[in-house]
This record gives sequence, C-alpha cells and structure tokens, in this order.
Amino acid sequence: MHDLMKRLRRDHRNLNRLFDMLEEQVARYDRDSTFEPDLLLILDIVAYLNDYPRIYHHPLEEEAVALMVERNLGDNSVNEFIHDQHQNLEQATERLSSLFNMIVNDHPVPIEQTREALDSYLEMSRKHLQSEEDRLFPVMEKVLGNDEWEVVASRLPERLDPLFAENPDDAFVELRRRM
Repeated sequence: MHDLMKRLRRDHRNLNRLFDMLEEQVARYDRDSTFEPDLLLILDIVAYLNDYPRIYHHPLEEEAVALMVERNLGDNSVNEFIHDQHQNLEQATERLSSLFNMIVNDHPVPIEQTREALDSYLEMSRKHLQSEEDRLFPVMEKVLGNDEWEVVASRLPERLDPLFAENPDDAFVELRRRM
C-alpha cells in the first residue's frame, strides 16, 4: 500500500478520534453531567476539523479521483458522489464552527440547536468516512499503483498534519496534549 493511501486511512482514524472527543465534550451539556464542557477544546477540535480536511485530506482524495477519471479508472458516479460529499461536509463544518464561535462570544444559542447541529454533523461525517472506506478506498487500492500515486503526489504541495505530525503546530499543541 502506498504511503499516501496509508495517510488517507490514518486520517480517517484520526478524524474519528476527534469526532468522539467532540461528541464527549458536547454530551457534557446534559443536565445530569457532572462535567462542564471545555469550550476551548471544542473550538480547537472544530478548528482542526474545519481546516485539515479542506486543506490537506480532501485535496489528496480529489487529486487521486481526478487521476482515476483522467485514466478511466473506477466508477465516475462514485467519484462525483465523493466530491459532492466533500463540498457538503465543508459547508457543514463551517456552520458548526460559526455556531461554536457564537457560543464562545456569549451569543445565546439554545442547547437543542447545538446538539442538533453537532448530531447532524457527526452523522454526516461518519457516514462520509464509511462511504469512502467502502466505496472509494478499495477502488483506489486496486487501480492506483505506485506510479499513479507519484503523479498524485506531484500535483500537491507537501504538507505535514498540523495536529498529528511529530511536532504539531502551536495552534494545536494543547489539543494534541489532551488526546
């Protein structure tokens, strides 16, 4: 398996870890919770979820899909489906980010609205990752060899994960510590 394919799979595991952390923090808004939610941690998670997939993860998948389309590899309907999901997820993440920024800036947001937005986001995100695991990744692994992955790599800037790299960006040091 090529390193870029390994990275995509690792990204999915890491994103799921963050989804779990986010879900755990928002569950602390329940009346019977003995723990207070950590709004700064929530903001860090949402900031990462807003930036990393859009800047790092999705472009890698999109370039791999674009190469598959160019070379008539795979199923175009799956490729279009994944592309549309990326756009929808990026919009949903922006909405979630705006919502939590309203909360941190003391704008009243009903807890029901927060829970609904988060539940919707997490359901959409987890389904998306699963659809890629089920429908896209097996095809990528089958039709993209080392030569194709090298073409994909040549089309993208080399970037390190700002959270999960050996030395995370300053903005995510606290989040990394809390994981």
